[in-house]
Amino acid sequence: MPEAKAGRWELLSSEKLMETPYFALRSDKLRLPDGAVKDPYYVIERPDAAIVFPLTGTGEVALVNQYRPAIGRIELGLPAGLVEEGEEPLVAARRELLEETGYAGGEWESLGAVASSPSLKDNWAHLYLARGVERAGSQQPDEYERLEVVLVPVGEMLAEVRAGNIVSSSGVAAVLLALDALKESS
Repeated sequence: MPEAKAGRWELLSSEKLMETPYFALRSDKLRLPDGAVKDPYYVIERPDAAIVFPLTGTGEVALVNQYRPAIGRIELGLPAGLVEEGEEPLVAARRELLEETGYAGGEWESLGAVASSPSLKDNWAHLYLARGVERAGSQQPDEYERLEVVLVPVGEMLAEVRAGNIVSSSGVAAVLLALDALKESS
């Protein structure tokens, strides 16, 4: 991995400003390689996430429509959720797929991990391709999740991204990487 031209920044101190079950906010004091000090530098601490590109045996991707209050709109997205403390990302991905869509099974492949906003947040999104998933039961969403399962032909996924229907940066990355993996294997 290339080192930034300016080099690493040194952490001088760190203070937790706020903590909730979903995120924490901290203020860091950092020394840059040229000696300048950046204080404060705010970081949002978040658990890692797991995101699944679930492809059925009939060539459709099981997506979810849900309202996203932070952006004030309904988002079409891949099944995803937070990795619980001590949980493996793959276990979280399988759990979230079943909870959000009622789909399970298939052959799973890691597509790697991305940092959705590395200048602000410290977490990683672990991306997976699940080929051959099948309906295994009913949805079991979290208490405040209101999800609609939408099946989209795999050949239309890039069009959904281009149309602005899939807007999550890590979700877009998962779509692109999954489509590339599918192309390589065909």
